[in-house]
Amino acid sequence: MRTVVDQVATRLPRERSGRSARPVLPPAGPVWFSSVMGTGILATLLARDASQVPVLLVPASLLTLVGVLLLIGLTASFGGRAARDPAVLTNTLRDPAVVPTWGTVSMGILSIGSALLTVLPQLGAHAASGVPARWVVVTDAGCWVVGTGLGVVTAFGFATVLLRRNLRDPVPAWGLPLVPPMVSATTGAALIPQVGPHVRMALLVAVVACFFLALFLGTLVFATAYHHHFRRAALPIAASASAWIPLGMVGQSMAAAQVIASRSSPLLTLSAADAARRLADAYGYVMLAVALPVVAHAVTMTVRGFRARMPFSPGWWALTFPIGTLALGTRLLGSSTSHPFVTAVGVAATAALCGTWALCAVASVVTIRRVHARR
Repeated sequence: MRTVVDQVATRLPRERSGRSARPVLPPAGPVWFSSVMGTGILATLLARDASQVPVLLVPASLLTLVGVLLLIGLTASFGGRAARDPAVLTNTLRDPAVVPTWGTVSMGILSIGSALLTVLPQLGAHAASGVPARWVVVTDAGCWVVGTGLGVVTAFGFATVLLRRNLRDPVPAWGLPLVPPMVSATTGAALIPQVGPHVRMALLVAVVACFFLALFLGTLVFATAYHHHFRRAALPIAASASAWIPLGMVGQSMAAAQVIASRSSPLLTLSAADAARRLADAYGYVMLAVALPVVAHAVTMTVRGFRARMPFSPGWWALTFPIGTLALGTRLLGSSTSHPFVTAVGVAATAALCGTWALCAVASVVTIRRVHARR
């Protein structure tokens, strides 16, 4: 199975005009929602530090606005295309190279909801208390319900596709439909203190279920993909950036474990809450150890890709969200354990995310302008 970026690369040589290749980009659709994910998590990370560095609230607010506009714009554009031609939608569900990217739609919605809940309470009349206005909570809850519903469908749906169609040549992009429930576990746990007492326990059960669903399915798929690329066929050059996707599961599960443990404490006995905290910390250290070879491999593949001049595609945005999840997971683990080294890893990952987000944003704008200029 070829990834979307691989398809773009194979089409590029056919689109040559004179000495230069015409950039070929897919239209608005699921493949572009990774840009929403990366923007949303960067806004969240910067807003979390705004209490210590107030100036960070400015870029966090701007990024939240950009993320909202991207989410609305991509949804409206794709919806308009699908309304004019129903085959636009059905093709994204039938093409095994495109269907995994529906997971990014779920995660994009969830990341924007999280950014709104993190950024908006620091603005306006609620800035002093940091208590989110009711409409902010309702908006985030709506994003969580929609994103989680879609994420559960993508996880079970793609798992079914893998079982029934016996697809060959596993790639890291196969994990995209399986990571959303882990994002739901993190963002849903953050909502627990904001909902009514009668809903909190049900929400806690739901986020724990999402955690284990994503962990189980993601581990199977990513392990299969790694085995394939190390033992049988190397990752295609055009798909080099997708090597970062497994880090999304690693970092997001670190963050989810921490948020679940902290937000569930009021609902548990003292001994159970303490056990949950210790378990979350231990799990975090295990995932931090796992993250090291994952990052090393992803860096190696990315450097290889850039040296080979891999063509730009929406797949480049895989350089953002996974790094953001590592930043979030290590920052939370560092706060829980008070280990400066772990916190330093989170700060470094946040700085790296700023760089990769800027790279992807500039590359996206430049390539889109070139495509339109040649029409």
